[in-house]
Order: sequence, then C-alpha cells, then structure tokens
Amino acid sequence: MTTNTTENAAERQRLEGFFSASRQGILDSIRRDPTNDGGLMQNIQFAIQYPQDILLRNGMRKSDMYLEIELKDLWWKTIEAAKFYPADDEGRQYRLIAWIAGARGRPPVSSTQQDTYVADGGKILWKDLPFFQEALESAWADRASLSKVEWTNLNAFVSRLMQVTGMDLMSFGLETIREALEEGRPLFMMAGEGQQGERCIADLLPATLLWLRHSHGFMKIMTVVVERAIKEGLERPSGCGGNVMPGELAVASEVSRGGLSLARRRFWRLRLLEIGQMEGGAEGNNDATVADACEWAKRIGTWNLDWPAELKDVPGWEEAIRYRPNPMPRN
Repeated sequence: MTTNTTENAAERQRLEGFFSASRQGILDSIRRDPTNDGGLMQNIQFAIQYPQDILLRNGMRKSDMYLEIELKDLWWKTIEAAKFYPADDEGRQYRLIAWIAGARGRPPVSSTQQDTYVADGGKILWKDLPFFQEALESAWADRASLSKVEWTNLNAFVSRLMQVTGMDLMSFGLETIREALEEGRPLFMMAGEGQQGERCIADLLPATLLWLRHSHGFMKIMTVVVERAIKEGLERPSGCGGNVMPGELAVASEVSRGGLSLARRRFWRLRLLEIGQMEGGAEGNNDATVADACEWAKRIGTWNLDWPAELKDVPGWEEAIRYRPNPMPRN
C-alpha cells in the first residue's frame, strides 16, 4: 500500500510538472507575440474534441489521476483564453463557448477505475464539466490581480456562456455586479491613489454591464419566479445566485436578501443613476462610464413593464419607464 501511494504521488507530481510547463510555455508565447494564440486554441480544442474515447479505440486508457490533472489544465487554459480574447471579439469568444457546449453533449467517458468517470463531487465527464466551476471560482478569487481589460473579457465570456448554455453561473454575475455597484468606491482613480489592488467604478463597470446585457432576460424572468416563491412561502429556485449577499451600499438601502430580488434590481438602477451624475477623473477623460451608467439605468427601468399585478406589493416594485434604448455596440 505504501509503495502504491508513493508511486501515485510521484506520478501526480510528474504529470502536474508536465502540464505546468505546458502552461508556462503558452503564456510565454503569448507575451512574446499577443497575436499568436494558435497554440492555446489548439490545446483547448484537442483536449475537448479528442477525448478519452479515441484512446480507448486504440486500446489505451488514461488513469483517473491523469484525467483530473488534464481537466484542470484544460479549464485553466480556457479561462486564460477568455481573459485574452477581447469582449467584442465574438468570433473567438463564441468558439470557446461552442466547444464547451458541444462537450456537454458528449457521451460519458470511461476510466480505469469506474465505468463512467465521475469526480469533483459526483460530476460526470463531459455532461457536468468536472472542475470547471472550481476553475471559475479560482479566477474570481484572484480577480484583484487582473487588469480592467482581462476582467472585462472574462466576464464577457462567462456571461455569454450562461446565455448560450443555461449553465448555473449567475452567482459569478452577481459577484461582479456587487463589486461595481454595491460597494463604496470612487468613480475614477488617479495614478498613485488607493491601495494596491483597489479598483474604481470605471474599472469594474464594463464587466457589470456585460452581465446586464447578456443575462437581462434570465434576470427578468427569474426575479418574478423568486419573488413569487418568497411570497407563497415556497423554496426559492436554484441557479439565481442565492449565496451572493448584497454589498454594504445595497444593505444600507434595505436590500437584505441574497441572490436575485426586485429590491436589489431597483438599487442597481438608482446606483447607476447616481454614477451617471458623478464627476471625476483626469481632465479630458474620455471614459464612457458615466454615459453607460445613465443608459443602463434607463434600460433597467423598463424591466418592470410586464411585472405581474399580484406581485406589485413586493419590496422594490416601482412603475416601469418607457424608453427606447440607444443603439449600442455589440459586445
């Protein structure tokens, strides 16, 4: 037993070292030439589109340990690609999304120890994408190290992924929105101001607006479902970010419940209006933060147009406004 344990530990260390070197090589290649992302895309495509079943047909089979390490490496590379591909580069972003959506439809993968490879708390490969949620959680936990552009790109990818696949990703969106709208921070931050890792609204708002754009249909429908469940004393539906509690500014405005709620949505609208009236930043600053905040405050104001009459007594309800949105760039 001790011998097997030692051998397994040595094999894990060897495999992790191999994949770590592969990651570093890809990062170094992109740093040398940001336009040369072919190696990264090929790695992701191969890992998703040429899974274990091809090996099985040739009499080979990956160990469960190998599959775990390979999957974690795959999701790391996917998130790195998502951070790298611009939010408005729909071609490359949707290519990643298509690969993931296609992978979820693949048949289960056999392993050396199980008829079907199951890991990460009972998730089946490929249907449940083992370790993908873990990779996203790691990326969100490390968001202070990301640039404004990387954070915006990553949120564009995840919000689009939820829009296309219906995956349970709303908690990531609510964390992004909370950071931008529900926590006290300056509109702009001059060079040298603030503590290391501190972000201003202008850094965080573009990512937030992408969630409002890509998941507004989900938010409109599920907020009604949530509020009806609360009113009728039923269990709230899953997938609505119920574990994400409101930030300090929202709490001060009497938003008390985690997840989607009408009171929280009303707070976002009022907060965006407030941001739209702020002044700050360097002279001649062309940042679109203020204008974008005003535009989305008006858009959110229209979301109550179809609100059920029997739910108009829930906290946060207000008459909808009628507004024809300005044409905005696709991103």
